Amino acid sequence: MSTVLTPLLWSFLPGQISHQILPYLSSFLPGLFPPSPRDSPKYLRNYRIAFTGVVSLYLAYTLYKGEDTQSTAEDYYALLGVSTNVDDDGLKKAYRTLSRLYHPDRAGSGDDTIFILIRRAYETLNDPIKRYAYDRFGPQILDWKAASMREYIITGLNHSIGFYIYWAKQERDPMSVAKSANNALLAEELTFSSICSDKQWRHTFFCVLLLSELTLILSPTSSFPISHRFARMFHKVFPILGAAPFMQIAFLHRLFTTISIAINQLTSVWCPSPASSKTTQEEWNKVIASLRQLEMESVTSFQGEIVPLLSSGAGDPKSVEFLIQSNMEDLLVERSISSHPQIRQAYQAAMTKPIPRNLRQMDMSAKNDARRPNPDLEEMDQLEIARLIPLPPSPPPSPPLRPIR
Repeated sequence: MSTVLTPLLWSFLPGQISHQILPYLSSFLPGLFPPSPRDSPKYLRNYRIAFTGVVSLYLAYTLYKGEDTQSTAEDYYALLGVSTNVDDDGLKKAYRTLSRLYHPDRAGSGDDTIFILIRRAYETLNDPIKRYAYDRFGPQILDWKAASMREYIITGLNHSIGFYIYWAKQERDPMSVAKSANNALLAEELTFSSICSDKQWRHTFFCVLLLSELTLILSPTSSFPISHRFARMFHKVFPILGAAPFMQIAFLHRLFTTISIAINQLTSVWCPSPASSKTTQEEWNKVIASLRQLEMESVTSFQGEIVPLLSSGAGDPKSVEFLIQSNMEDLLVERSISSHPQIRQAYQAAMTKPIPRNLRQMDMSAKNDARRPNPDLEEMDQLEIARLIPLPPSPPPSPPLRPIR
């Protein structure tokens, strides 16, 4: 049940805990977590630090409690009450002691389940080949049809490689692999730890996990080589180091899953930009497409409006300048009218209405006349504009002078 709830808790619990403890952290540690309003830059900075602390504490708790993830029925050494490096004499002594306690004839309870587990554990560990295979692949070896150590290793490697095949497929298509995963631990890894911007970290942990598992499986010893001077200290701090190799491998799988989810959570808090990079790229693509369309319309308008004017100017620069200026004024007026909310409908209706032929000819002749520059007309227009400009008001009259009394 905890395996199923772990990814669900990872998805929202660290953020909720971080928001809840931030007021207390600001009260007790104002130097590290200065009080600030929510959604402010300082609050986001405090939230990132608190979130990182919560995730790190959970990772440390997972690392420390790794030995509790395996049941006693699967751990034959714990079932018999012996260590992983016990010899044959110690194994027989432990089995005889437990047989006196749990044998159905002596216990008298009528339930021989515990005694069957004890005898199965003793028979497995008493056989050197089965013990070697059990240490590396767990109690599932009892269902394998193998007789030699080589056959057990080949069968075990075929079973172990499935985790890495599913992980490699997840990098390409996470959803399809998550749907086909039957293992709950693997399903949680595939579903909740998909990382995009930090794949280099996942690849690094993946390589470390693969090398560690191969070392535990192919090594002649039953655990990582640790000096006897530090073995007792390490086993007290990390009890998982004293467990069987298959339990250490299962713990490494869970640790890899947990670290992947943690990295995903931390990158979403510290680097939120990759989440919206795809949307931003799509928006930029739309803007670029609009600019290209506007450029094409500008080129088309230039070729349709300006090029005929240049050809009709007959090489006279002043005439061409006047034609371009008058047409630009006409375009500005037309666009102003077409964009006005109160005149737009009437303008569109007038533009779609057909023009009679006689009016069309008169309009064309008027345009041709207007396109010819007339210096006298320009001077008259300037005089008319000057006449219509009102003169500034005259200054007020000076007050009359009176004799000083």
